[in-house]
Amino acid sequence: MSDGQTGNIENQVNGGRQGAVVQAGTISGGVHLHLPGDGLADTESPLIVTVDRSDRYDPYDEQTVLVDTDPPEVMVREGSFRVTVESSLTGRAVMLRGMRPVVLSRRPARRACHGLITAPTFRRVAPRHFSTDLNEATPQLRAEDADFPFSVSATDVEEFIITPASGGDEILWHLEIDWLCAGRHGTTIVDDHGQPFALYPRSGPRLGCNYDHARDCPAPRLALESTRGTVLVDCSKGSPHGQIKPDNGGAILNFTCPNERRAEEYHRGQAVNYTVELSHGGPQHPWGGFLVATNVQPA
Repeated sequence: MSDGQTGNIENQVNGGRQGAVVQAGTISGGVHLHLPGDGLADTESPLIVTVDRSDRYDPYDEQTVLVDTDPPEVMVREGSFRVTVESSLTGRAVMLRGMRPVVLSRRPARRACHGLITAPTFRRVAPRHFSTDLNEATPQLRAEDADFPFSVSATDVEEFIITPASGGDEILWHLEIDWLCAGRHGTTIVDDHGQPFALYPRSGPRLGCNYDHARDCPAPRLALESTRGTVLVDCSKGSPHGQIKPDNGGAILNFTCPNERRAEEYHRGQAVNYTVELSHGGPQHPWGGFLVATNVQPA
C-alpha cells in the first residue's frame, strides 16, 4: 500500500501460514511464480520411517550388548523392532505395497557384555505383527494378522512389530519398503542413519558379567571415558539418586541430583553432560573401582 505522501510502497504479511512472498513497487505485465510444492516430485521418498526396539514380549528385556572388540561395539540384541511409517506429503496418501528384510552380511557371534535394560514404552497405535527368519536364503516377512498392502498419510500412520530370528550369528541387515504414490512407485531403504542394523543373537557367548562386570569387560572403561549420556533412572525430591546410560555404550553410572529442589530436570530420557570419578582402582582397571557421575547438568 502507498503511504499517500512519498509514493513509497509498503507490503505487510501478518499472521497465518505463508509461503514465498514477492515485494515490488510497480508491476507491469504478468507475474509467474515457480514455487516448491508439497508433491512427490519434490522428494526422493514420500515416507517418514522411524525404528526402535519393541517391548512386545518382555518390556524389561535387555536391548543392547557391548561386543568385546577394539574398539568395543554396541549392537542391538535379538528381539522385536517397532517400525513406524507415515507419509511426508500433506494431503496425499501413500500405498505400502510390501516390506522385506535384506541380510547384508553375517559372522559368528563374538563375546559380549550384557546390555541395557529399559522400562517399557506405551503407544496409542495398534501395531501390525510380522516375523522373519534371517537365516533363510531370501528372508520374507510373515504376517501374524493383517498383511500388505497398507495405506499411510501424514495423519494416518502404521506401526509394524518385526521379530527377526538370527540363529547364532551376528547379522547386518536393513529393511526395504515398496511404495506407490500418485502413479509413481519406488523403494525406501530403512537402516540405522545410513548404516545397517547390527543384530546380536540371544545365544551369543558372554563375558561372564552379571551385577559386577568381568575383569576384561570394556564397559567400565567406556563409562570412565564418557562425558554425555541419558538419564535412565530419574530423581525426585524424596529420592535424589539416579542412573545414567552413557552414549558410548559404557556401564551404567550412578549419580546424585546436584540440586534436589530441581530434581524434575533430571527425568528419565533427559540428555545430560557429566564427568566420571573413580573412587578407587586405576584407569587401566576400572572394573575394580566404583564409577560415579559428578557435575551432572542437563545437556
